[in-house]
Amino acid sequence: MHPFGGGLIEYRSSLKRVATLPALVALAAAVLVPDTTRAETSAFAAPGRIESAGGKIALGTAATGTVKEVRAREWDRVRAKDVLVTLDCRPIEAEVQARAAQASAAEAAFDRVRNGPRPGEIAVAVATVGSAKARADEAQKALERNRSLQEGVSVTTARVLELQRDAAISAAQLAEAQARLSLLREGSREEDVREAQSNKSNAVAELENARARLEQCFIRAPVSGVVADVLVTPGQFLSLAVPTTLLQIIPEGDLMVRVEVDPRDLARVCVGQSVTVKAEAFPNVTIGAKVEAISPVLTPRTFGSPWVEARGKDIEPVLLRLDRGGPDIPIGLPVTAYFAACRPKG
Repeated sequence: MHPFGGGLIEYRSSLKRVATLPALVALAAAVLVPDTTRAETSAFAAPGRIESAGGKIALGTAATGTVKEVRAREWDRVRAKDVLVTLDCRPIEAEVQARAAQASAAEAAFDRVRNGPRPGEIAVAVATVGSAKARADEAQKALERNRSLQEGVSVTTARVLELQRDAAISAAQLAEAQARLSLLREGSREEDVREAQSNKSNAVAELENARARLEQCFIRAPVSGVVADVLVTPGQFLSLAVPTTLLQIIPEGDLMVRVEVDPRDLARVCVGQSVTVKAEAFPNVTIGAKVEAISPVLTPRTFGSPWVEARGKDIEPVLLRLDRGGPDIPIGLPVTAYFAACRPKG
């Protein structure tokens, strides 16, 4: 036996094991890493899911009452301000009508005080002054005629006193008529205008308050979008003491991709990085995207995929903004994001 035979055989065996190691690594990579031939320039890949940039909007109500009608169904497309649910609010409707009548009366009173007397009212007052002046003149002339007579012979003292009284009354009536005409021409007092305006403002405020409470009986879509869930039924009683979500809406707008990046790949992710997004449901569609935000906190993995099962449980969420003009893809669709290499800084 060769003196070095045993060592030579052991040395050759170790060389064989070393030569086999790259093959095993390549095999493991083929099993754990997705096929990157679809994105030849990608530095690495990670699973993701399509999301709405606005997320889901939960709608509730600030009113207490019974659901009268549910106008929206799941997956309905709605426009902003569309009525989705109505409540039975007949008492508030009656209150709104009463408040509207009160506001109308208060406004009429304010206009009357602000505008002052009508021309016709002033004309009547002028005519009253003229009539009073005529009576006063006649009474004065009658008194003067009787004074020229010899009292106690041609005219009695009682008659003279009677004429004096009539003249004084006529003069007083003329002065009253003239004073009324002056008041009409001066218009309304400032205090009366302010009081009428205050009454009007108070009535309008109470009307708006009643209308606002009535508007709460109509649950409207805050934005245009798609109804994701309807969680209310006609006849259901709603109370402010127990807040309830009635519907959920996915707003229209840009789509995003939430990607779960393995911590070992974080050094290769940067904001503004180019990403190619592909989905098995659309094998011939490639969507461009860019990294918009990188979460500063690790979170548990939520996306399941055969090629990530052997990796850690914690991941780093990364948000991608899809390029505009892409295909119409459903929210929630699983995708694979292929990250290009980050551009060197500077």
